[in-house]
Amino acid sequence: MFTQILLAVDGSRQTPRVIALAADLAAASGARISVTCCVDASYAVDSGSDPAGEVTLYQPACEEENAAARIVRDAMRQLHALGDKVTGQIIVGDAAQALVAEATQQEASVIVMGHRHRGLVDRLLKGSVCADIMATAPCPVLVEVRD
Repeated sequence: MFTQILLAVDGSRQTPRVIALAADLAAASGARISVTCCVDASYAVDSGSDPAGEVTLYQPACEEENAAARIVRDAMRQLHALGDKVTGQIIVGDAAQALVAEATQQEASVIVMGHRHRGLVDRLLKGSVCADIMATAPCPVLVEVRD
């Protein structure tokens, strides 16, 4: 049924449950997993487009990218039993749009992600990444809601 899992991780305290859910799904279906963490474009470090070195010296951007790399590495470490069926990557952009675009590009058969339990004010101000992905995804979305 599932052949390619896009596993969206963000380092929240729900991340270990999301990883375990994807691992169980992959073990049952033989699917490959692409561990994916999204970095907002305003915090992305892209040395190729910054010859003067201004962006790479911006400490918050470096910290954000380093954190994303650590999140992906930690998830891949937890999935080591699946061997070469697991890859990892960092993508850049608005989280919902970038994850949906990545799922489309990878021809993902399912997106596995967590759901942050934000209050009404946060949802009104920031929106819901999970809801946006569910509304536009090219495949089913499996959401871990336990906190």
